[in-house]
Amino acid sequence: MTIGRIRRAGALLLAALALSLVAAQALAAEVTARVDRDRVIEGETISLILQTSDPQQSLDTDLSVLVEDFEVLGQRSETQMSIVNGRQEAVVRQLITLEPKRSGAVVIPPLQFAGGARTRPVTVVVEPAPELAPGEQPPVFIELELDPADGPHYVHAQLSLTVRIYYQQNLTEAAINPPAPQPASVRLLDEIPFQAERNGVRYRVLERRYAIFPERSGEMTIPPLQLSGRLIERPSDRLWQPAVRGRRVRVESDPITVTVQPRPADYSGEHWLPARRITLSQQLSDSDGLRVGEPVTRSVIVDAVGLEENMLEEPRWPEVEHSRIYPDQPQGISRDDGQWVLGHKEFRYAVVPEEPGELVLPEVRLDWWDTVANRQRTAVLPEHRIQVARSELVPEAAVPLPPAIQQTPRDRAQARDVGAPGFWRPLSLVFALLWLGTLLIHLRGTDPKRTRRTRRTEIPEAEADLLKRVRDACMDGDAARAGTLLRRWVKSFGPPQAHGSVMEFAGLAESDSLREAIYRLDATGYSASGDGSWEGRDLWSALSGWRKGGKESGSPNGDDLPGLYDGAAR
Repeated sequence: MTIGRIRRAGALLLAALALSLVAAQALAAEVTARVDRDRVIEGETISLILQTSDPQQSLDTDLSVLVEDFEVLGQRSETQMSIVNGRQEAVVRQLITLEPKRSGAVVIPPLQFAGGARTRPVTVVVEPAPELAPGEQPPVFIELELDPADGPHYVHAQLSLTVRIYYQQNLTEAAINPPAPQPASVRLLDEIPFQAERNGVRYRVLERRYAIFPERSGEMTIPPLQLSGRLIERPSDRLWQPAVRGRRVRVESDPITVTVQPRPADYSGEHWLPARRITLSQQLSDSDGLRVGEPVTRSVIVDAVGLEENMLEEPRWPEVEHSRIYPDQPQGISRDDGQWVLGHKEFRYAVVPEEPGELVLPEVRLDWWDTVANRQRTAVLPEHRIQVARSELVPEAAVPLPPAIQQTPRDRAQARDVGAPGFWRPLSLVFALLWLGTLLIHLRGTDPKRTRRTRRTEIPEAEADLLKRVRDACMDGDAARAGTLLRRWVKSFGPPQAHGSVMEFAGLAESDSLREAIYRLDATGYSASGDGSWEGRDLWSALSGWRKGGKESGSPNGDDLPGLYDGAAR
C-alpha cells in the first residue's frame, strides 16, 4: 500500500508540474489589445496597441477583419527591454493606426495569433463631427471657376478650369483627384500657392489651372473633385508637443455640367479651328540674288490661343507658276501662359523658280472660329515678291546635237580599244584602293566606346540649370523662391504621374525624408519673409538623394546629371 500511494503521489506531482508549465506558457504567450483613445470625433485616428511579454510570440495577424469598419493607415513595431529583480523582461508592441469609417460604437473584433493567442474585443465610440455654426467658415473647402462661365462652349475649343483649395491650418497628406470630364482631354497648366481672406478668416490657398478640350458635342459633366487630407492641430494644453497627426478631412466640389456646341452650320472654313485668337506670320530665307534653280524657303507660322498644335491644319497654297514647291515636315509645339494653351506650328516650303523674273509667293488665308466674339474670322498672310535672276549654270536653250557621223572601221576599232577590259581594270583598282583608305580613316576616327561614353555624359542643360537654382534657393533659406522653382522643375522634368503638382510628386516619391521636407515647405506657405524659420538644406539633401537613387533604379525622367550634386556640395 505504501508503495502504491507513493506512485500515485508521484503521478499527481508530475501532472501538476505539467499543468503549471502549460499555464506558464499560456500566460507568457498572452496578447492584449487596447487603444490609445476610446472616444474620438469622426475623422480622427486611433492607435490599436497589441502587446505581449513573450519575445518569441509573433504579433503578425490578419487585419482583414478590420477593413469593414476601419481604414488601416499604417503599422509599426517596438520592443522594450527591462531588468526587474535581476530578471530580464521584454515587452513587444505592435502599433496599428486606424481610422473609423462611421460614427457610433465601433468594435475592434478579436484578433488571432500564432500559438492560439487571442485578443478581446475593443469598443471605440466615434462621435459625429461638429456642425458649423451659422456664418462659420469651414476649415477646408474647394472652389471651382470655369472660363468662359456662360458659354458658348465648342467642341475642341479650350475651357479654362481653375480649382482653388482653401484651408485654415496646415494641411498634410493632401490628395485631390484631377478633373475627369468625359469625353475630353485635360492638361494641368499651373499651380500657385497664395493667401486670401474670406469673411474675416485668413486662408491658405492652392490654385490649380487646367485646360479642358471637349472631344464631342452634347452634355459634358465635370465630376466632383474629392479632397482628402489631415489638418495638423496643436492642442492648447500641450504646447510642448511638436505635432500631432490631426484629423482627416474629406470635402468635395459640386459637379459642373456644360453644353458643348458642335461646329456651327454657317462656318465655311475647310478645317474646324476654334480659338480665342489665330495669327499667321512668315519667315523667309535669304533671297537676295536668287537665281533660277536655287531654292528659297518660306516658313508659314500659325499661332493660336486656346487651341493645341495638333489641331492646327496646314493652310492651303494657291498654285505658284513656273516654280516647284517641296514641303517639309511640319514642326509644332504647345505651350501655355498659365491659363490658356498656346499652339504653335511651322509649315516650311522650299520654292525653286524655273524661270527668271518676278517670283510671287502667294497670299495665304486661314479660316477660324473666334470663340470670344462667337464669329468666323480669316487670318491672312500677304503675298511676297522676289526677283529671280538668270542662272549661269542653266543654258538658255537646249543645244542641238550634231548630226550623226558615219564611222569608219578604224574609228570602231579605236572605240573597242577604249572599252576593252585592259583599260578599265587599272582604273577600277585605283578606285578600290581609294575607297579602302577612306574606310580605314573613318574607322580610326570613330571609337564606339568613346561614342557611347559621350552619349552617356550628355547633360540636359535646362534641367541642370533649374536644379542648381533650386539648390541655391534652398541653401539661402528662401522658401518662396524654392517653392516656385521646385514647381517649375516638377512640371517640366518630374514624373508624369505627378501631373505637374508638387504635392502629388511628394505623395509619389518613395522617400520619407523628401516627402516630409516638401510638407514642411508647404507648411510655410512659401513665405518670402526670409526670417530663417525654414531650413532648405534638408529639402535639397532629400531631393538630390532621391534623384540619385531614382536614376540608379531606372527613373523615367531621363539621364542622370553628372557633377551636379558634386557642385552642390561645393
